[in-house]
Amino acid sequence: MASTTTVIIGAGHCGLAMSACLTARSIDHVVLERAQVANSWRTQRWDSLRLLTPNWMTRLPGYEYRGTDPDGYLRAREVAAMLGDYARASAAPVLTGTTVTSVRAVGGGYVVHTDQGVWHAPTVVLASGAATAPAVPALAQAVPAGITEVTPAGYRNPSELPPGGVLVVGASASGVQLADELHRSGLPVTFAVG
Repeated sequence: MASTTTVIIGAGHCGLAMSACLTARSIDHVVLERAQVANSWRTQRWDSLRLLTPNWMTRLPGYEYRGTDPDGYLRAREVAAMLGDYARASAAPVLTGTTVTSVRAVGGGYVVHTDQGVWHAPTVVLASGAATAPAVPALAQAVPAGITEVTPAGYRNPSELPPGGVLVVGASASGVQLADELHRSGLPVTFAVG
């Protein structure tokens, strides 16, 4: 069993920012990532996704946007590249390809089981992200066979959808961006908002 002061679960922007803050305070830690740095930005975002904030607002501890378009909006692949650069620049102690299988409170600390071994730490930071698993309502089970259902995490671009109309449910930033993209591609779109 390996030991450290803090185990951070997730190497996205929150996990990497926490790592930089702990490093600045000389607190030993490890960042456990099931796949690669910025994995959800690489695998669970559609091709045309853009951040909602302008580039000049894009910052992490000790790091800010360094490109030539401060008033632009980063695409998902650019966010993934930036996070990869940040992980390297901050020398974050990331262990990629390490899936956490359980976290258990034990004697004033935690035991973190992974598919690569076991860690013990007095503190654990869960930085796995809020949208790692889509929240699909039970009502979706009643959708007739033959109707394609896709969550934003599984969607990449309009060419993946069958011909015909599209119902986009939800007026979040994701819903609005997806409805716009689908409409621009020529698909008839109905936008359902609460």
